[in-house]
Amino acid sequence: MKYLTERDGVVVRGKQVGRKLGVPTANIPYVPGETNLPDGVYVADLVLLDQNNRVVQGVLNQGDHPTVPGGLPTIEIHLFDFDEELYDQRVRVRYLHFIRPELTFDTKEAMRVEMMEDIRIAKEWFAAH
Repeated sequence: MKYLTERDGVVVRGKQVGRKLGVPTANIPYVPGETNLPDGVYVADLVLLDQNNRVVQGVLNQGDHPTVPGGLPTIEIHLFDFDEELYDQRVRVRYLHFIRPELTFDTKEAMRVEMMEDIRIAKEWFAAH
């Protein structure tokens, strides 16, 4: 499978916003511009380098998280059917398909609704590819 780009990193503790919204994410810090892709939402998978390169599918947002500002730019990836702690683990994020640019929402609930749509789109993309 062809990837738009790949990025290695270590999972760090985020603000726990996704978890509170029912859409937990693994957070990987990055420097803007280092992925050579625009900020936004992507179909992606995550290679768990510390777990024999196990691969988990997901959807990610790369950017400044403008709806819930504060903190450094982050890659936040929601993994499908996954409920394990990944803090301090080495991972490789593989970007597969651009869904949309990063948006600012009026409420966290509006953001959650859009995240659910992003998840639906990403799952459909994986099913077709």
